Amino acid sequence: MRIIVYSETTAATVGGNLGQPEYSYYFILNKYLPCLSQLGEVCQVTEPAAEVDQLFEEAAAAGEAAVFLSFTPPHRTAKGLKCPTVCVLAWEFDNIPSDDWDPSEPWQNWVKAIREIGNVITISDYATRVIRRQVGSGPRVETIPAPVDPLAGQETATATSGNGGTRKLSLSATVFDTQCLDIDSESVTPKLSLAASAGHEQGSWDGRAVDWGFSTKAQTAGQYLVGFYGEEHWGSWSKTARPSVIFPWSLSGEVEVAIELVGYGANQGKTIQLHLGNETAELVLQRELHTHVLRFAPAEAVNNLYFTGLSAEPEPGARDHRTLGLGLSRLSLRRPGADGDHPAAGRDSDSGQGAPVTTTLSLGGTVYASVFNPADGRKNWLDIVTAFVWAFRDDPDKTLLLKMSHHNRSTFLGDLFLLFAKLAPFRCRVVAIHGYLAAQQLQDLVAVTDFFVNASVAEGQCLPLLEFMAEGVPAVSPDHTAMETYIRADNAFVVRSSHQPHIWPNDPRECYRTLSNRIDWDSLRQAYVDSAAVRESDPQRYAAMAQAARATVEAQYASAVVTRRLASFLRRTARPRPWPWRWFGG
Repeated sequence: MRIIVYSETTAATVGGNLGQPEYSYYFILNKYLPCLSQLGEVCQVTEPAAEVDQLFEEAAAAGEAAVFLSFTPPHRTAKGLKCPTVCVLAWEFDNIPSDDWDPSEPWQNWVKAIREIGNVITISDYATRVIRRQVGSGPRVETIPAPVDPLAGQETATATSGNGGTRKLSLSATVFDTQCLDIDSESVTPKLSLAASAGHEQGSWDGRAVDWGFSTKAQTAGQYLVGFYGEEHWGSWSKTARPSVIFPWSLSGEVEVAIELVGYGANQGKTIQLHLGNETAELVLQRELHTHVLRFAPAEAVNNLYFTGLSAEPEPGARDHRTLGLGLSRLSLRRPGADGDHPAAGRDSDSGQGAPVTTTLSLGGTVYASVFNPADGRKNWLDIVTAFVWAFRDDPDKTLLLKMSHHNRSTFLGDLFLLFAKLAPFRCRVVAIHGYLAAQQLQDLVAVTDFFVNASVAEGQCLPLLEFMAEGVPAVSPDHTAMETYIRADNAFVVRSSHQPHIWPNDPRECYRTLSNRIDWDSLRQAYVDSAAVRESDPQRYAAMAQAARATVEAQYASAVVTRRLASFLRRTARPRPWPWRWFGG
């Protein structure tokens, strides 16, 4: 059998598509590929309209069956193909789009589209039930979830972890750790010295010159700034009276800083202070961008610099009512005497990022983790944080690890720090992890986790949750939408939820036409409390929940199970029907 597959999102574009309605299809296709390769020759195409039927005719000439799997929503699935077509659909809301809002694109009405396509694979029983209810019995609609298997050799890693001892987690990613922050209701700023950050060991700068830009044109735009507004074409304006720049590593000893700044309003001509650890330098803000070259020699390791002396009040009578203080365009660091000058102001590229630096976290007590794209509004991650802090405000022995799956830190850092300020004071620990993690580091993240947390308003399948459960990590999660199939009281602390109005993601009118699920916040808070009590006081129940989580995933999502379902579906679909399929119902 020739199996033709297509996804609009590819390895080259997935980073830029994160948060868009269709981005998850790329991950579903990647999960399917090993199963599909056992069933036939897999051919990936980039232009279905031009390529699919040619491959289909070549297969037919060779006496071979063929089928086209389009990992796209129905309205983006190729029309009018000779090859039997299957729409592989991820869906998580109470009904599918059924309005005719665009006469030029009738397939925006998914009921019409699916009746014409004729074959749909969903990745959850919930989606299958929703679609069958609307499209009737004509189209073939079946559930075949993306496969999830335990990591090789890791089947029992988490069943014995978290026994009250200290666990180490080493990551070559950027880490934002509340133990390294001074947090109050007015501001969130990095601590002056990493020596005050127990349980957090950060790698050191390798001494190679670095050059960061903070404009929309720079690769590092908005990624290292705290207390700033979003980047503009030239740089970024400060927002608070004590803005700062966080480094991806720590440094000490002599360093030369070249920083390109401009003052705004009353701050023009003002003398302000720039601090690097226990070292302070003064500079005068100019009316135009100006590069200041300063030298520091902090005695202890630091991972940030910050400004003081700014006025952060709206300028009287100005059209712009933001609290602008200074504008930051570029920042470069080098050791004094190093070869070469500081990079020229205005250069668009960024250089000298250096080798990856490892941060090691020491984790004690109960550890919770969640993995999500912070730009995906369905993930409801703010509730994950607020309920955690409310449950464990005065308990430093509780940690929440947030793996942020997005290329740009600006999608979450401002919101996260604002939450910290609103929730302060608290002693529990929240750690945001941003950046690529190699396979071994992902395994290590799973191994130090006691519970995976989900608070989504809707889920098509939730691969991260299933991947942790496959390793024996119980969940704190609601049981709505796709999760109704696998979240139960024996493997999770179930969070209550109720319906709320929602829009169809592809509807430009943004009309309320469907339903998602509002999380019961206090139920989530209580689930944190109850789960911690079990982890600490009832090891037998925890072990049983870990085993139940693993068994649930193996029974329903193992590759062998998915491959059998795919084989049956594709055999029936690739074989031509006795007459051309079209929907003739009303």
